[in-house]
Amino acid sequence: MSRPTPSRRLRRGAAALVAVAAALAAVAAGTLSLPAPPAQAAVTATWVRQIGGPGHAGLYAWGAATARDGSILVGDYNNYDVKRYSPDGELLQVIGGKGSGPGQTNQPYGLAVDPTSGVLYVADTVAREIEVYDPDGTPRATWDIDPTGGYYTTRLAVNHDGWVYAVNSQSISRTSPHTVNVYDRTGAFLFRFGRTGTGPGETLGLRGIAIGPEEQVFVLDAGNRRVLVFDRDGAYLRTFGTPGAGPGLLGGDLRGLALDLDNGWVYVSDASDGTVEKLTLDGTPVATLTVPGPDPGTTGGPRELTVGLDHALHVMDYTGQRVLVFSPSGALVREVPAVPEPAPPGGFNQPEGVAVDQGTGQVFVADTFNHRVQRFGRAGGYQTSWGYRGRGTGTAMDYPRGVGVDPADGTVWLNNTRSADVKHYTADGGPLGSFGSQGAAPDQLYYSRGIHVGTDGLLYVPDSGNRRLQVLTRSGDLVWSAPCGQGALTGNYVLFGCTSVDRDAAGNVYAAAPTEDVVYKFSSTGVLLAKLGSHGTGPGQLDGAYGVAVRGDRLFVSETDNNRISVLSLDGAFVGSFGGPGRAHGRFRRPTALALDPQGRLYVTDTGNDRVEVFRVS
Repeated sequence: MSRPTPSRRLRRGAAALVAVAAALAAVAAGTLSLPAPPAQAAVTATWVRQIGGPGHAGLYAWGAATARDGSILVGDYNNYDVKRYSPDGELLQVIGGKGSGPGQTNQPYGLAVDPTSGVLYVADTVAREIEVYDPDGTPRATWDIDPTGGYYTTRLAVNHDGWVYAVNSQSISRTSPHTVNVYDRTGAFLFRFGRTGTGPGETLGLRGIAIGPEEQVFVLDAGNRRVLVFDRDGAYLRTFGTPGAGPGLLGGDLRGLALDLDNGWVYVSDASDGTVEKLTLDGTPVATLTVPGPDPGTTGGPRELTVGLDHALHVMDYTGQRVLVFSPSGALVREVPAVPEPAPPGGFNQPEGVAVDQGTGQVFVADTFNHRVQRFGRAGGYQTSWGYRGRGTGTAMDYPRGVGVDPADGTVWLNNTRSADVKHYTADGGPLGSFGSQGAAPDQLYYSRGIHVGTDGLLYVPDSGNRRLQVLTRSGDLVWSAPCGQGALTGNYVLFGCTSVDRDAAGNVYAAAPTEDVVYKFSSTGVLLAKLGSHGTGPGQLDGAYGVAVRGDRLFVSETDNNRISVLSLDGAFVGSFGGPGRAHGRFRRPTALALDPQGRLYVTDTGNDRVEVFRVS
């Protein structure tokens, strides 16, 4: 399937923006009328209000490296920069920022420092680039690694000859090659090594890399729960580490690897139970460090690790939005910053789900990258929130992307995407239970996204990664299932199948499929009746069909790539559309989920603008 490039989309968006600029300039404060562009059917959307706005935590600690001067470099995953701290925790510098210009990133992940030159390398997973900085943080170069097969580069390590070892692995994708790509100091591709599997030297998901004695390359094989060692040229040497749960064992959600060569220690982080295992270089267990969570009785979510020049271990705690520092003996000595700055109430970080209680008018938003649900009043005012980054029961959340309100009792159902479960809460956030696990069995989920709670008492879940729609009881029992969404687009390893679902008054079911740019229409028993729409940018065509909402005889569809909302009849006839790329009210940057309230107002999660936009639509 052919798709326009981002630059072509921006050019189209710029043209559309010019077409409505005069109308936007004349808008009075408080309301915004958005007539459809010429040559399209008449749909008028009147902007009512914005709910929320950008609201990120002060630090989303992920990548880590130690500079030659002893400062600690921290990859700020969702603030899109690198922060430099002194060894005692003082913020010294912010490097980079979000964007596509020199030194900017769209998703900074792994960090590494050249031990000879001090040059800093940052993996940008979204752009498929490696950003290169001088030791002082000045941008030096950008390496485009896509042509070399760097489709998802997450971790980096550099040896004394300046060879950059880049982990090329995606645990979400079932077809990931799980390799290490190697470049020289100029960015020239040298070679790659590694293969998928469970045998000697094979891997099932790489999540850490470090340079050991004699330039050996230590790789964390998270899928097989072990550490592999290769020589500098990629020849397999040995394996160590014992898979399992408990002190000294490697299990759960392995996320980071660091070496203390002076003391002969290996550190491996496990985000599932908030621990760091300390081993010798041959894998003998030494100690287990516990990473405390932000609340009493909880554990943190350790990611990457780095060892300071003083041998202190710096743990990137993504859950606690901080860095925890342990002494060589394992004592917790400080957290950085000293007082973590959480995301503010009412602020969003890429929200991807919205639902409205049809009785109270309360609005619930899945604040995806802040790992929480937020509740707002009928008039849009913030009321409460719950959730934190973690896995397990209660309010632990793992990139929640779908939220629905039960019409029977006003309780809230959450599609907890990365943990592959569905959680149930009171309207105030009190846990009521959960069900589900990751897999492809009839009642399992795989990277599922939206959720709809029907008046028939059933849960409608687009099981996105399994490319199907599942209809479940409130206890998680399967009622029916149907294929939904074809294969993922080439190069897209996290957006699969169908993403959003709603029902009409007759019980027919509608599910958006961004991989096909259509909306599947099923009967109430799962019989496929039609596919509505087609790929394109013209009237009635869809590009990035993501969210759906039904009211009366109208079907609303959000288009993440066209940055607009299209309106169709329930048979797929084009009625009209509104929107376009931009930040002004009535413009969008990757609109996703949709919901309607009893008055017919349309709620749109404007994900790229970190807000929910509300409209009256004619």
